[in-house]
Amino acid sequence: MENSINISSLSIEKRDYQIAATKEILNQLANTNSVLLNYPYGTGKTIIALLTFMVKKQTNPAAKFIFTSAREAAALRCRQALEMAKTFGFIDKLGYLFDPRTGGKGLSLSQKAKMYNASNAIFSPITTLFSDRWKIKSRLNIDILNNVEVCIIDEATDIIARSMTGFRLSKYFEELFTVRPKLNNFPIVAMTGTRDQYRAKEILRILGEGTHLMQKPELQPYETITQINKINRPDYKQVDQLISTQLTHPISTIKEHLDPDLTRLDIIKLSYGGILDRLSDRNVSFPIKIGGKYQVKDDESRIQLINAFSLIFKLTHSRLLLLDSTPGEFLKYIKKDENQESFQPIIKASSILISHRSELPRYDKPEETITRGLINPKVDKAIDLIHEHLIRGAKVILFTRYLALGRQTNLLLTKALKFPGVKYLSGKTPEDTRRIIIDQFRQEDVNVLIFTPVGSRGLNLGEADVVIHLDITSNLDDMIQRRERARGCLEYVLVLEGTSEEAKLEEYKTLTNAEVVSSTPTL
Repeated sequence: MENSINISSLSIEKRDYQIAATKEILNQLANTNSVLLNYPYGTGKTIIALLTFMVKKQTNPAAKFIFTSAREAAALRCRQALEMAKTFGFIDKLGYLFDPRTGGKGLSLSQKAKMYNASNAIFSPITTLFSDRWKIKSRLNIDILNNVEVCIIDEATDIIARSMTGFRLSKYFEELFTVRPKLNNFPIVAMTGTRDQYRAKEILRILGEGTHLMQKPELQPYETITQINKINRPDYKQVDQLISTQLTHPISTIKEHLDPDLTRLDIIKLSYGGILDRLSDRNVSFPIKIGGKYQVKDDESRIQLINAFSLIFKLTHSRLLLLDSTPGEFLKYIKKDENQESFQPIIKASSILISHRSELPRYDKPEETITRGLINPKVDKAIDLIHEHLIRGAKVILFTRYLALGRQTNLLLTKALKFPGVKYLSGKTPEDTRRIIIDQFRQEDVNVLIFTPVGSRGLNLGEADVVIHLDITSNLDDMIQRRERARGCLEYVLVLEGTSEEAKLEEYKTLTNAEVVSSTPTL
């Protein structure tokens, strides 16, 4: 095998930009500059990182790379890419690789230290990487980050926490940016696909002065058509509006004690920003500072604010369950003993959800339908779409936020409606089972994949023809990544018309040039 790689001679159909990106990154690394590579999801950033690693290793065989991410799937992709490079002859010797499937379980500290020391490439989720570093450094006095030449961060949007209270350095990466200057201040290649320019600027700031931005938002090697389906269900609209009305009282209380100019959105953000823990801490003296600029002056105000924020949290959580989970999960939550007093007006109005029945089509006998109650109307619509596309031979991916909705949809399709080749993957699915099912989807055995958030990142599923979203994620990057991992698909976003879901759609419509279709009322 040749001892050097001339990337100028490499060519990938419609992917020559990867070679150009590799050259640009290498030029920056030569000057020890960090790089933020912000290309759309699905454009092969892992391949770019792999080419960078291979060329650096040819010029310096001892070069040591760390591949990390907040998500294990990223490390698995990098491992697979390097093993493929070895198979095709680009790498003659591939040292011990950190295996994200085992996480190094069963290894002693001294064995782990030897593994890190002997590896040219370390693949590890950021939490495992720094857990190992702390243990090995404190007990063996060995720093596994010594002599690192380049750190590659996949899914770099995870550098900043996904907090409703704003952008802040994620606790998972805080230690990395603390210890890096104390070592050799190794450059970082951070890879993201965010279309949110505020996020991109914040990542750039955290990476440090002199970081080189490589950004091509117009790069679209795959074309995806997006359709937003608005579903008219008056019962859901009524309950959602009633929850909104119930929010008025605690919001007024919070305005009274903190700031009359606070908006409803500001208050919702505060409620998810750890404010209850802050107010409940008896060791904090008055005035208590919260949210960076507000003060709680006495114990009476503190108690009223605790009650108000607790109610807001319950109401907003119930709304998420109403819109994004099963009716059964929503009703179970509002009827809990500790919630019944807060939800009394909503419990009565919610009885209409129980009375509705869905007529769902069987796959094996299309002329027959099965009647089911307590079905989320978005699931009702999704089943129709899956039926329509399976008949024409398409492969479908369906994303949902909640386990309960994923389980219910899977059972409906497989047990009740006899749809062929349906599999359900959640965070509870063992890694080996997950890989087998994904391989089956890439071949012919699986036609429909139902995913909870474990599937929205880190997978390349170009075999998918159709992507269906049962929820609107709070971070639109997640939805963008879902669609671009599928590459050139038909995408459906299902929304309950007249509810708070609609407010999240405007930016997504702009990003995707989506067509909006309203369904006829089902009640």
